[in-house]
Amino acid sequence: MNPQSITPQDHVACVAAIQRFAMLVDAARYEEAAQLFAVDGVLQRPNERIEGRQALLSSFKTRPVQRLTRHVISNVLLEPAGPGRIAAFSYVSVYRHLGQEPVPPALPVSARPPETIAEYRDQLCLENGQWLLRHRTVRPVFDTL
Repeated sequence: MNPQSITPQDHVACVAAIQRFAMLVDAARYEEAAQLFAVDGVLQRPNERIEGRQALLSSFKTRPVQRLTRHVISNVLLEPAGPGRIAAFSYVSVYRHLGQEPVPPALPVSARPPETIAEYRDQLCLENGQWLLRHRTVRPVFDTL
């Protein structure tokens, strides 16, 4: 990869990793979601820093089984960040429903506005031919609830 450009293949792979992570978390497929982070990857939330793939997986497993979420990713922008590195910026709208029974509930559920609209600032790294999230910073912009 030229440090000043991103190949179309790398662009597609990075956007897919960002979107796939959201889909896997929403589907409660936490082991697969954690595999999209580097082994020493970091998820930085406003009041929490999770370091390492195993810690990330442990954090996911604490989510209430009654929680249904949809993370809607948009406006993904990628920039080269050095050899084997790409910086990404995107928006996420998070819809959440907390029911009485474990998910999946009978769909559709009653709609509410997104709970949060935030920015993701990601650093992706190329490891063994796969683009992985090395560092994600979550910055809430709007809290709607």
